[in-house]
Amino acid sequence: MTSSTASNFVSSSHESLHAQQISALQAELEQVRKSQADWQAQLQAQVQMQMQEQHNQLLDEMRKMREQLSGKEVAPAEEESTDSE
Repeated sequence: MTSSTASNFVSSSHESLHAQQISALQAELEQVRKSQADWQAQLQAQVQMQMQEQHNQLLDEMRKMREQLSGKEVAPAEEESTDSE
């Protein structure tokens, strides 16, 4: 009788230990998921900023090219080109 009681105690303490380990692992997994989500959000924000910078640079270059072209085409009548913008 005492040996079955002892084995029941060992069995239940093993189950308790396993439950604690599972809870700890689940908490750790949740932390990893949160940090991964944060990391992804940061990365996405950085990519977005870089794309916006490149977009702005391209727009700036296009504007400069347009100004150069319109300056060459409408060289004699500079007053008209300044009025349009």
